[in-house]
Amino acid sequence: MTLSESFLGLKWALRDIRGAWSSFILVLICLVIGLTAITTVQIMAGSILGSIQQNGRTILGADWIARQIYSPVGEVEREWLSSRGAELSDAIELRPMVINPDTEDSALVELKVVDTSYPLYGTFELESGEDFHTAIKRGALLDPSLRDKLSYSGDGRVQIGGNIFEVAGWIKNEPDRVGGGRFALAPRVMLSRDNFSKTGLENPGSLITYQLRVKWPDGKELKADSFKNAFPDATWRLTTHENASPSIQRFVNNILQFLTLVGLSALLIGGIGIANGLRTYFEARLTSIAIYKMVGTSQRLLRAVYFWQISIVTFVGVSIGLALGAILPWAGLHFVRDFLPFPIVLHYKVLGFAIPAVFSILTMWLFALWPFGQAERTSPLILFRQGVAEANERPSFDLLLVMGLLAIELVVFIFMTATDQNIALSFIGGAFVCFVIYVSLGHMISVFAARRAGHSTLMSRLALINLGGARNATILTLVSIGIGLTVLSGITLIDRNLRGILTENMPKDAPAFFFVDIQPDQKDAFVSEIDSFPSASNLVMTPNLRGRIKAVNGIPADKALKDTRERWLLQNDRGFTYLNVQPAHSEITAGDWWPQDYKGPPLVSVVDDVERGFGVKPGDTITVTILGRDITATIANVREVNWTNFTINFAITFSPGVLEAAPHNWLATVVAPPEAEADLQKKISALFPNISLVRVSDAVQSLQALLDQMVMAVRIMALLALVTGVFVLSGALLATRMRRSYDAVILKVLGAPQSLLLKSLCVEFALLGGVAALLAGGLGLIISWGVMVPLMDWSWNFYPMTTLVIISGGAFVIFMTGFVMLKSVLSNSVRSYLQE
Repeated sequence: MTLSESFLGLKWALRDIRGAWSSFILVLICLVIGLTAITTVQIMAGSILGSIQQNGRTILGADWIARQIYSPVGEVEREWLSSRGAELSDAIELRPMVINPDTEDSALVELKVVDTSYPLYGTFELESGEDFHTAIKRGALLDPSLRDKLSYSGDGRVQIGGNIFEVAGWIKNEPDRVGGGRFALAPRVMLSRDNFSKTGLENPGSLITYQLRVKWPDGKELKADSFKNAFPDATWRLTTHENASPSIQRFVNNILQFLTLVGLSALLIGGIGIANGLRTYFEARLTSIAIYKMVGTSQRLLRAVYFWQISIVTFVGVSIGLALGAILPWAGLHFVRDFLPFPIVLHYKVLGFAIPAVFSILTMWLFALWPFGQAERTSPLILFRQGVAEANERPSFDLLLVMGLLAIELVVFIFMTATDQNIALSFIGGAFVCFVIYVSLGHMISVFAARRAGHSTLMSRLALINLGGARNATILTLVSIGIGLTVLSGITLIDRNLRGILTENMPKDAPAFFFVDIQPDQKDAFVSEIDSFPSASNLVMTPNLRGRIKAVNGIPADKALKDTRERWLLQNDRGFTYLNVQPAHSEITAGDWWPQDYKGPPLVSVVDDVERGFGVKPGDTITVTILGRDITATIANVREVNWTNFTINFAITFSPGVLEAAPHNWLATVVAPPEAEADLQKKISALFPNISLVRVSDAVQSLQALLDQMVMAVRIMALLALVTGVFVLSGALLATRMRRSYDAVILKVLGAPQSLLLKSLCVEFALLGGVAALLAGGLGLIISWGVMVPLMDWSWNFYPMTTLVIISGGAFVIFMTGFVMLKSVLSNSVRSYLQE
């Protein structure tokens, strides 16, 4: 195409589109909804990640943190850092119980012990405004949520370990609350190093994490690899300010990908509306296209005119979508600020706009070329024919080729922007399968309706003619509404199953408490106290050590990992135990358990997650590091564990004779009725203040709160897909209004009562709504099962009432959309048509 043809095409396009914007309303709505959703998600996620990077030193509380369990980082490392100008600060983290000695109320907390150099970055604030260092010398600083949990009316006192401290203040802002670690599981309590020494909590084998915090002079920070390479055999883990909160970053990236893919579903559904809207627009231009051809306009110029129009509409839609996507995060910012304990500032980055824009442009052109390709094949002979012209021919080969390339580009771009290619592949495969199923079903319904129309009553015949006649909206209805309803159905059923596992379907032998950090010299006394508690039962004691997986079959663990979904095995220190009998709620899938009196080379039992992650089998070897010692053991068997029973199970369990001599503590679970939990907690907390009690009901409540926030975001995106489908369906039905109006007038002239026409309309959309909702409910069941069983390896249950509500709601949406859009057709006056 020459430059002059391009400019001439632009001139004609602008002249032609000037009065036609009303024809593009549906196209713009379908484009903008999905684009706005994706842009909002991208900007919100980018803002969280950007804020972490921008405030990395404050969030981490240091330039570097070296973490190690059981013992502090060695003097050699400290000397290496100090000799290079680093300022060092020590901190300790553990999870003990704290008690209000005046009320005997107790609670699990995250205790942080700091020295006089803390904080290296940021500002620690108390509600009273008192200086942090002055207050912490006097006693303990508590999270405000402990006021209610421990029944404080004023400042009062708090027992930590074997000592009682003054409540010296209430925390307003802890700058490094999530630095380098996980989401908070319990309220924070702060102690000075001097006061901590009075608690008696620092014992060999206690689950204490020691932190060496490093601050470099401005401009003199070394490369982290230089420190790691200087101590290749060290057991500490190093976190830098560049990756200040890896757990939150992973969480945000995963949610970003999932919400983006659901938003992309809305955009792809909108693509159907784009194609339908442009088809209507181009059919209104068929006479103009025929005239262009009649006067000898070249195909290149003709394409230039309408390609320019599509480009202009795309530009307007993308601009609106990006603008709305840039504005909406301001509304969600307040929620995110309350959810995350560090300052969030909106970051508008190029990628936050570029990724949604590329998705939208590819989708727009992919779905726009088919209706244009049909329209450009219009023959000039339609100028000499009567009646309404329709574009029904297949687009030319070159446009079909371009459409194929656009589809490939869209798939490739989804993969390029995905953090997990497996999830992206599942989305692409699932979207394709759902599309094929709904199109195939729609085609079968159309064919069946056309064949059965002549063998039915008059009312049913009218409904079947509309379902199977020319230009019917059957396929569009099923695809546009069905896919969005399928996503919503799948998410709702997954949520229902998760809640069922956490609450309704909890096994009878599920423990009421997990007891952590039971010292060896406390074991017998602890067992005696539990046995003496009248309603406590099923006490299970298990030894517990912490370490990490170092190598598999002699290959470093990070290189041996084959399935990235199991990377959690390497991200933090893992728990290890030793047993002579197979743990409860586990089933051996490969190999055999060792004899109870086994005495031989080290053996391990691994769960199926380890098998999948490293591709191991019985006979392979695995090396773990515990307390600085490397232990290589042979895999004796692989177990499948039912984690939903909330009983103690470890990813790696050793045979007896390997770990007994190492300093370690014990875990325990006990079953107790809900009404006895408070008394049992008070008793154990008072007698063993160092033992941490994790109340299962409290943990479930925390999980439910997190689940609510995640599911709410996904449901909003799924509802957007459904809303887009409603607009697509509305546009498809509007395109049939003229034909339906004409049919209704003819039937009225022949004496058909309006009630009959109304009933036929109800039958048509009751059938469509019922079929689409039933299929969406069925696919939602399959999706929820696929996520719960093969992916998450959890149990799955069928919830008939939830499924029924989904199906009924979906059928109602389709029925009401069709009824509202077409009811006015039945009231058209016969006189107006007869006068034409």
